[in-house]
Amino acid sequence: MRNYGTRLMLTTFLAILLSGCAGDVNSNEQKEPNTDRTAEAEKSEKPEGQKEPMAQAEIKDVNNKTIGTVNFLVDDDNYIQINASIDGLEPGHHGFHIHEKGICKPDAEEGPFTTAGGHFNPDGKQHSGHAGDLPSLYVKEDGRAEYSARFDRIKMDQLEGLAVIVHSNPDNFGNIPDHYQTEGKSGPDEATLKTGDAGDRQACGVIVSR
Repeated sequence: MRNYGTRLMLTTFLAILLSGCAGDVNSNEQKEPNTDRTAEAEKSEKPEGQKEPMAQAEIKDVNNKTIGTVNFLVDDDNYIQINASIDGLEPGHHGFHIHEKGICKPDAEEGPFTTAGGHFNPDGKQHSGHAGDLPSLYVKEDGRAEYSARFDRIKMDQLEGLAVIVHSNPDNFGNIPDHYQTEGKSGPDEATLKTGDAGDRQACGVIVSR
């Protein structure tokens, strides 16, 4: 009986000891970090080659409500890259230009944002040859627009103090065939050659360096 009791106690002790060792091994395995997964996550959070904007315009509507942002940066080919995200406009195409004065007054006497002056046009060209003429902004049915374009008509150091304007109508870029008649004259009229018939100014943002 004594030998049997001793063997039972020894067996129980060994079982407890082995169980504790196994628990320590499992605990260590759980605490060990997955370094590969951590590195992969950090890589996905910081895309390689991502650049910060060098200039920016906060776009506001005629009620002085912020409806979007336009960012400017210089890409690897030394072009100006413009990226815009705007919400709250009527669906369809809208004239989208850089104007000569960074003054956005929605209550201006001559109409909203007329204080921004005309298209930025240091070379005295006709529309669509203005340095500030950009591809039109397309607004989806939900009122949102995501925009990306690159151009070489303007240098980054020229942007400070200019303005970005969103117009109410599409921009025809002065593309009026001669068989159209305007007040007895063929082709585009004076207004078309200035603005591309893009209409009223719906939103405006002053460009500032970052």
